[in-house]
Amino acid sequence: MSTTSQGAPQGVPFSFFVSLLREISLHSRPRKAGARRDKHAASYPALVTLNNWINRLRSQFAPLPENTTAIVFRLLFPEEDARRKYEMQETRLAAALADCFGVSATPLCQWGTDGSSGCLGGEVLDILKKSSSYSADYISPLSIAEVDSLLEELASHSGFSDKSVRSSFTHATRRSKSAILRALYRSMSPLDASFLTQIILKDLRPTPEDAMKAWDPSRQMLNVYRVRAGLDDAAAAFDAGISGTVMPLIGTPIEIPKSQKGRGCGHALEILQASKEVWAETKYDGERAQIHVQILSGNRSRITIFSKSKRDSTLDRHAIHNVIREALGLNSSTSTKIKSDVILDAEMVAWHGDKIDEFWRIRSLVEHTAYGARNKPHDDTPAEYSQVSLMTDVSDDRHLGLVFFDVLLLNSKSLLSVPYSSRRAILESVITTLPGQAILSERTPIALNVTSDDKPPLHRVFARCLARPEEGLVLKAGEAKYHDRRFPWVKLKRDYIPGYGDCVDLVVLGGSWEKDRARELRVAPNAYTTFYIGGLHNAQQLKQDPSARPHFHIYFTASYGLSREQLEETNFLIKSSDAIAYDPTRPPKDLSYTFNILPGLVAPTTILREPLLAELYGAGFTKSPGSRHYELRFPRITKIFRTRERSWQDGVNLQDLHKVARDIVGRDRSNKDIDDCVNSMWGKPVSPGVGNSLKRKRLADDWEQKLIVSDRKHARTRGWTAFDSRVLPQPTVPSGPAPLATVTNLVGSEGPAEDQTPTPATPSPPPRTRLPAECPTSSSPATKAPQSSSPTKDQGSTSDVLATSVVFVAAENPISRRRWKLMMPPERRVNSLESLFIACGWHSEDSPSPWVKRGVIVLDVDESASHRTRILDAMKQRKAACGDRSKRKAICLLERRLV
Repeated sequence: MSTTSQGAPQGVPFSFFVSLLREISLHSRPRKAGARRDKHAASYPALVTLNNWINRLRSQFAPLPENTTAIVFRLLFPEEDARRKYEMQETRLAAALADCFGVSATPLCQWGTDGSSGCLGGEVLDILKKSSSYSADYISPLSIAEVDSLLEELASHSGFSDKSVRSSFTHATRRSKSAILRALYRSMSPLDASFLTQIILKDLRPTPEDAMKAWDPSRQMLNVYRVRAGLDDAAAAFDAGISGTVMPLIGTPIEIPKSQKGRGCGHALEILQASKEVWAETKYDGERAQIHVQILSGNRSRITIFSKSKRDSTLDRHAIHNVIREALGLNSSTSTKIKSDVILDAEMVAWHGDKIDEFWRIRSLVEHTAYGARNKPHDDTPAEYSQVSLMTDVSDDRHLGLVFFDVLLLNSKSLLSVPYSSRRAILESVITTLPGQAILSERTPIALNVTSDDKPPLHRVFARCLARPEEGLVLKAGEAKYHDRRFPWVKLKRDYIPGYGDCVDLVVLGGSWEKDRARELRVAPNAYTTFYIGGLHNAQQLKQDPSARPHFHIYFTASYGLSREQLEETNFLIKSSDAIAYDPTRPPKDLSYTFNILPGLVAPTTILREPLLAELYGAGFTKSPGSRHYELRFPRITKIFRTRERSWQDGVNLQDLHKVARDIVGRDRSNKDIDDCVNSMWGKPVSPGVGNSLKRKRLADDWEQKLIVSDRKHARTRGWTAFDSRVLPQPTVPSGPAPLATVTNLVGSEGPAEDQTPTPATPSPPPRTRLPAECPTSSSPATKAPQSSSPTKDQGSTSDVLATSVVFVAAENPISRRRWKLMMPPERRVNSLESLFIACGWHSEDSPSPWVKRGVIVLDVDESASHRTRILDAMKQRKAACGDRSKRKAICLLERRLV
């Protein structure tokens, strides 16, 4: 066939647009984790390709047809097109395309199986290459405008599309989905059809900001986009030649400022060190709500609410409409400062009485109160494997509310260029707080010089935030505009600081290939990228009857955390372990354990014959829809252990995990109020709850010291500066119980602990090249050990000892073990007794790590005598097996009560 179709397209051919996507895909390569892309160098060839394509477009098709800018950006960034939803992910779209092409659905529906490309667009390309009569350089008769119009018609079928899309086609004029797909695909080349498929799936993944800079080097289009964050609005402004300052527009979202991550208090302040005034604003765990209120005649108002993704969620959040009007005084007959349109920034949260509830409660409250597509009837049916306290998501005293933290437009006047301190003052003057419904975000001024400023240091403010507990802080410069590259917002969360995220050991029971993670890593569907995590459900039964089979509940997945090398090692481990292909209709019966999978969780492709233990980190705990168990939020796997290193039995069971999670999220155990009432009636003491002021103060003091020590260590490592002296407080000796009760098994003498107060001249410790991050744990059977030697009196405080030691927390109870670990500097911890022996030179082959002065084994005084004996036994056996004693470092056994 000829290279052009019968009847050339009127306007810019869709095939010409696909040529851009083809060239970009040829240059796309996976980057190493953490690597930053240099957008001004040859390492970013996609931007060069885009610039060249734009030049050819303007040269060949000048003058550009109307709306070309908007159409190109809608097609190039389908995930940013919040107006159009297709409700056609891979499975549904594959079946529809098979019908459109008149081929078997099986090959397309197996796009993610072993041996396939892992991309539905790629499978479309392969199938059409075999059946299409078009040549490789065939140009489709469809223009980008015609494709855009057909996609608009396809999106009109979805109840999740914007009202303007749904109302543009009536039932009489709108064709069926299959008819629209035939009109789109029938005249396309295989390559064009392949990329169109990914556009419908909203899976092209370029960068909108870079494209806008290339399209408009003056950056005016990008500046418009930050104020009117709709692709159509930014494109229309460019086509109209709008220049200068752009006003926010009611009904069009404003782009949320990009924030930076604070890797510690010192690092967070370093980002804003040019500021003369810094505020720490509490970050509440909710859903972003950008609220547009249009004031109409007759004391009426129209509310529009945009989510973080810029989606119009006005109907979803109908329950907070009246809260907004009350907070602004629009329902009152008294005077209000709101005379014209207003735009507010807020966080939508779940309230339980007069307290903010956990994040996961929001979803069910939205579904229960939404108007439109997201409204779902509430199911009160209790589920198996549940915690009583998690049984109900919706109740009479739970409701949605707001935390206001910024005002962007007031009385139709833009405040985007007004400094933050002034915007906050305006916000406080227009918002009427409503207890249990609407409040202003809490904020605290931060000391920028701890030696002369009477304001609290950031470490103290952040420690109090963690002790409450809150999600984190957002640091804002008082002089910052809303979009300010010089003074960005800085988020400070516990899991941003290395070693301070929530860590638990759980069980891996299955694996699968997941497209998003696989695309990042560029791995085929025969690789495992996602791992199925579960917990032991019948721990009590196993204690009573060791012959019973373990039963695991699989209820969430983890895809991130492992490096590419670790992922390859884990894939080899699973594939060489005789894993079983999982079929939901025929569950395996010859396993050494039983399991169930949370309903709604995508089934794994493989089930392991023997469970593996995994160490996971996360940002707190949450609960998935339909689940009755806490899981890590944003889970990241740091290591999957071989069975000879650590057994799955070392993992935390579901009951203990619930206690750990409850402690982290700040929630008392179920029925504690009833227990307290009964104890009071009988004159018995009442246990302190999570809100106990003394308990929180002690926790805040502990956190403050850990944050200070961590920052000072980092400052010493990179070289002490005058800035560090201004913002880093001196650590203090915490108040509390007496230090160590017992120190035993001192093998070598040590001098007094060195003064750890940092100074500019203090050298950084040598790199830890000899100590692995994770090491095997001894799993030898317990044997009766001889009586230990006499205890030796402790010669220093706990902090002095730990500052120069490598530490192994040997607590048997997982809750105690986790609490002890939180008290230990993460860079001084090891995960097994064997690691401790190697670090201290208690090994037949290796010398001790040069930076280690001693080893410390931490035991709670409430540990069982048999467990203590096992530890001592292992020490004595290793001591006897060692050769050269002169190289060994002392190992101390510290026993202390955890309070």
